[in-house]
Amino acid sequence: MGVALSTGAVVAISFNCIIALLILILFLILCKAFRTPSCPKKGPPSDADEAKNKKYLLQP
Repeated sequence: MGVALSTGAVVAISFNCIIALLILILFLILCKAFRTPSCPKKGPPSDADEAKNKKYLLQP
C-alpha cells in the first residue's frame, strides 16, 4: 500500500525545501533592514535650538 518516491522526486522536494528556507531567511533580513525606528533618537541640541528656547524665557 505504500507509495515509493523516485530519486528524482526526493531530490526535487529537498531542493524546494532548501529554496523555501533561503527565501524565508532573505525575507527576514529584508524586513529587519528596512524597518524604520518608531521614535528616532535626537542628537545633541544645536546652537539654533538653544537660541530659540532662550527667546521665550521670562525676563526680570
